[in-house]
Amino acid sequence: MTILDQILERKRAEVQDLSMRLKNAHPASSKKDFKQALLASSGPSLIAEIKRKSPSKGALWEDLDPVDVADTYVSHGAAAISVLTDELFFGGSLSDLQQVSRESVLPVLRKDFILCEEQILDARLAGADAVLLMVSVLKNAEKIRAFREYAAVFNMDCLVEVHDAEELQVALKSGADIIGVNARKFKDLSVNQDVFQDLLSQIPEGIVRVAESGFHTREDIVRVQDLADAVLIGTSFMQDEGRNLEAKLHEFFPDEN
Repeated sequence: MTILDQILERKRAEVQDLSMRLKNAHPASSKKDFKQALLASSGPSLIAEIKRKSPSKGALWEDLDPVDVADTYVSHGAAAISVLTDELFFGGSLSDLQQVSRESVLPVLRKDFILCEEQILDARLAGADAVLLMVSVLKNAEKIRAFREYAAVFNMDCLVEVHDAEELQVALKSGADIIGVNARKFKDLSVNQDVFQDLLSQIPEGIVRVAESGFHTREDIVRVQDLADAVLIGTSFMQDEGRNLEAKLHEFFPDEN
């Protein structure tokens, strides 16, 4: 089994009881505009991620305070915050997301492996303004479109993630208006930044383009500045228990400090 297969096997078990638990839930609509936040900067805007650990790097910063980290991101010009909520493989939780959403002025993305509409509802109940939808997980353009329409009921956006040209066509067919190109392959956890040039350039005008994963230096961001409206960065900020967080933020986005 690939790491993605293992994650999805666990995730299917996790979501089995969601429908009953959320039966009478009626969350308020989001009042923070994730999509517009990504378009507010002249250069690539920053989706800054809170991630305690990862399958590729192991433990990163397990005892972090999500609100403190979010405050640091805000003060250094982030446009939005991504919160990993998968517990087993990434050490996250909906509690992390809830704390950040409650305290932060920025829109918050729930980054997880979404398999059903109930997870979107659960995300909104925790305060998420957007959710990640992975083509590698959902496969089907019609299902992605249905999930996007369901999220729109709560005024939530969807970041639809792709890894290759075939997945990009599925995302486009689904009507996605925010598409993220992830340079990390979940099959073997390798990173290939060439995919940014190959795929971001194929995304039509009018669709928000996000480059995800593999950003280690300012030069990595410069290479995509004419291709992407936003970049999503997590591991580089979280490594070494965040000891270099402010330095990395200043290095990557010097004009925001």
